[in-house]
Amino acid sequence: MDFRKTPERAVTRARERMLGGAQETAARGPEGHGTAGAFTPGVPHPRTRDPILSSWKRCRLHAVDADRLHVPHVEKHIDWDSRFLTAAAPVLDRFERNLADCTAGVVLADAEARVLTRRGGDPAVTRLMDRVHLAPGFSYAEDAVGTNGIGTALAERRLSTVFGPEHFAEPLQRAACAGVPVRNPFTGRQEGVVNLTCLRQDASPLMAALVRQAAADIEERLLDRYSGNERAALDAFLTAGRRSRGPVLMVTPTLRTANADAVHLLEPLDLRQLGALAADLLAAPPGNRRQRLDTTLRLAGGLDVRARCTLVGPADRPIACLVALTTPGDRAAADPAGRVPGPRTASRTSPPPLPALLPGLAGGSPSWRAASRDVAAACRQRLPTRVVGEAGVGKLALVRAAHQWVRPEARLRTLDLSAGRRAPHVLARLEEALRDEDGTVVLQHLELAGPELMARLEALVAGARRNRGTGPWVAGLYTVTGQGPPPLTASAGAALPALDSPVFPCTVPVAPLRYRPDDIRDLVPALLARHGRGGAVSCSPAAMQVLTRYDWPENVRHLSRVLQQAARGRRQADLRPHDLAPECHTSCRRTLTPWEAVERDAIVRALHDAEGNRDAAARQLGISRATIYRKIRLYGVTVAPTRAR
Repeated sequence: MDFRKTPERAVTRARERMLGGAQETAARGPEGHGTAGAFTPGVPHPRTRDPILSSWKRCRLHAVDADRLHVPHVEKHIDWDSRFLTAAAPVLDRFERNLADCTAGVVLADAEARVLTRRGGDPAVTRLMDRVHLAPGFSYAEDAVGTNGIGTALAERRLSTVFGPEHFAEPLQRAACAGVPVRNPFTGRQEGVVNLTCLRQDASPLMAALVRQAAADIEERLLDRYSGNERAALDAFLTAGRRSRGPVLMVTPTLRTANADAVHLLEPLDLRQLGALAADLLAAPPGNRRQRLDTTLRLAGGLDVRARCTLVGPADRPIACLVALTTPGDRAAADPAGRVPGPRTASRTSPPPLPALLPGLAGGSPSWRAASRDVAAACRQRLPTRVVGEAGVGKLALVRAAHQWVRPEARLRTLDLSAGRRAPHVLARLEEALRDEDGTVVLQHLELAGPELMARLEALVAGARRNRGTGPWVAGLYTVTGQGPPPLTASAGAALPALDSPVFPCTVPVAPLRYRPDDIRDLVPALLARHGRGGAVSCSPAAMQVLTRYDWPENVRHLSRVLQQAARGRRQADLRPHDLAPECHTSCRRTLTPWEAVERDAIVRALHDAEGNRDAAARQLGISRATIYRKIRLYGVTVAPTRAR
């Protein structure tokens, strides 16, 4: 694509119409572009490229802010020693040398659009990257920052070129970029993306060719980094996949992969269970090692499958384990026509399938639904589970919903581990609760259990499962620190428990609310129904837009408190932006002092009273026009004038 021929004015007009709120109804011409009818209000310009229109549509579904940039910082979740980053380093070094005299920079991101490193670029490009947080540790996923060369390339799974006004977020429109996904040569999975960024006036059609070559070089180096044993194991996996029509997995000490049938059939909890089974077979002592193992497993969805595990390689030094699965339908098809199933097969009834979202929960984001399914599957299988997330994300709500759906007649008991001095009392209550084989035991503040208390907890939980075979379902709630107030800290000298404790084979992460803004649209009606005292309090579209733009440092708990305050004393009304707490109209990234919070609230209230007119708000507060503009920038106030709503 030649960036210089991009109809910049037409794309700018198309973006404005897309943000106008109307649905895209333009008829498609022979080349996939809109016809002249696309000039109706709210419909993009006909010369806008189809990949850009598709990306804009996804951005609107994810409620991405088009006027401001929100770039999540996720450095603590990045693997800085990954095979992908190591393989890409020499290629990026060569790129950096070649870009020494060019006004462009190269960026490498992982499969989650998290920036790993950046190279090259003159001072102007570097300043632009710093201004938009295009730096290591930040996420450029499309559902967070909008259309861009990194997140859109991963979403489209192909080359993505984005020029100036084609970026959904206005702060990115000074740049032009081209990104290409980098795929694992063996598994075909996207390992990440290599992206070339420059100022839009310096864009060139050669950018696409350069990033394609860089991606090919990285893929070649990824191939070279596999050992001989890994290549032999992958060859065996591909051969098994061609011979078998069913799900097949392969596990080595350093690599795990599965074919499309296995990915379609298995939940993440099933993949972990089968991976652990194969790893145990590989790690068995040579004298007790079995070359083949047939067993029956119950999947998270309630289906019973037959798993055949076969070791690959020499008997004394196996290099991999292949797991072939057979479903009941496949076994029935393989039976002779006149064969009658045995009484055990005929009398077995499968449990109901897992719901997409547990009853009583609100939210539709993929991460929230995945957490719901994983917790429900662990509850059904009575697997001790650690639910990890920031304070207020809904960890206890997930556990309660799973308990109510799986065993509504049983008892749920909650034990708080934050009181370290009451450890004997907590242990006595836990020992009593573990006697109820059908119940659920919730351990709150698992992160505060010191080494001694954690060791005794592990012994009690492991003993209950060993003595009774099944035992109650034990769920530990582990709170991690996020943007909000830090969780309670353990007493001096007490070490936090390891997150890989063997007594909890299942860990379910829960994403913070700022990473799943889609859930806010479902949470708001549910929370208003709870706080509206039986009335019909609802949320206007303008107020909903304010709520979806806020970061919610304390997650769902924070949202519930704001809505409760806004709905107080109301029985039937639509909440407007001025009804929400002043903090919701700001996006300051730091914690304000008490005086700054009071000043921010006064500015927000004055802007609401003046219908967004900043000059009138300044006169009402008795400050100068320059002062209120400076304070608005300082606190990130987002109150818009009435005419812009």
